Amino acid sequence: MTAGAPQLEELLTPLQDYTRLHAATLRRFGSRTVDLSFPNPQFLNDPRPYQILADLAALCGPADLRYSPFGGFTIVRRRLAAALSRDHDLPYQRHCVIMTPGASAALHLALDALFSPPDTVMLTRPCWMDYPLYLAHLGLPCDIVDTTPDKHLDVERIERTWTPQTRALILSQPASPTGVLHTGSELTALAELLHRLGSRAGRPVVLIADEAHAGHVWGDIVCPAPAAYYPNTITVRSVSKTWDMQGQRCGYLALSPGFTALDQAATRLEQAMRISGQCAPTALMQHLAAELADLAPDHTALADLQRSTRHDLDAAGISALPAEATRFIYARNPSRHTAGFVTRLADRGVLVMPSPLFHEPGWFRLSLNVPATGLRRAVTIIGEVAHDA
Repeated sequence: MTAGAPQLEELLTPLQDYTRLHAATLRRFGSRTVDLSFPNPQFLNDPRPYQILADLAALCGPADLRYSPFGGFTIVRRRLAAALSRDHDLPYQRHCVIMTPGASAALHLALDALFSPPDTVMLTRPCWMDYPLYLAHLGLPCDIVDTTPDKHLDVERIERTWTPQTRALILSQPASPTGVLHTGSELTALAELLHRLGSRAGRPVVLIADEAHAGHVWGDIVCPAPAAYYPNTITVRSVSKTWDMQGQRCGYLALSPGFTALDQAATRLEQAMRISGQCAPTALMQHLAAELADLAPDHTALADLQRSTRHDLDAAGISALPAEATRFIYARNPSRHTAGFVTRLADRGVLVMPSPLFHEPGWFRLSLNVPATGLRRAVTIIGEVAHDA
């Protein structure tokens, strides 16, 4: 995709087509469907947030469920800022944490409040499906650059693609949909490049670090935080996704302590919340976010599922991309026609997502939504369909 905002219809059509396939498969197979598409887990890795939420709901009175400021309750933002300070080893300030109804809203808010045409935003391929959609909606041109064959950053390609109009780069860490963790050396090289490009342009480049899946590192390594390497960073997080409560829509964005014109940017973000009609998450979810701020999810079950499913895919002749984070597995499509392979799986009651939704061909994504028995059945079918491809 070259610079210039693509038509919204061009971006919406593939997802709408897939949504129809998804709905038709659920109608046809009902409870027999093995749905590995959207990350909607059907079992709990960690029951603690559900119990805490039930306890909060039982104790809340009218004062607890009142309107909050547009950026969220002060005490909640303070707890989140303190937790993020520990995670990133940076002194985040309370007023620079803006609570939003999910990470998606945080991303859209940052793009809406801080950029305007002809500002161009760069994305790396593959990327989360809706980044280009948000940019098109806001009239912001975008460039999408390929990653390396193992889906890590290609810093040289980023530099070659950069233009005088490029103002920001969106980077997911851990990467969605691949589950790849960008290393400290990658982030160091990226930070050096962004500093150099900003100096050349006479204005700092903004790095938007989408950490919606930072709570789903199931491997044995630490997830490096982009903000710890580059000071002009906006970090986006999802409380609800971290704790398997996706539909509760609770997230936030945080301006790094070294962000340029920090206070002015924080004010613009809060103003944009009001102007756009967005609100902070519900009061109850904000209170839950505060209670969970100092806890880390237990990913023992997710790690077991990742390892066993990857083993089973390998035995079935399906090549999965090495990764250590997210609920996803990104696998090579054994067919020349990605959509056809995914459709044939749907005809057998297995739903996976085709990689063209993530703006590249040749792969498919599984979300580990079901227990091991259902995953083994799905992998068996995937192997059979691949053999017939």
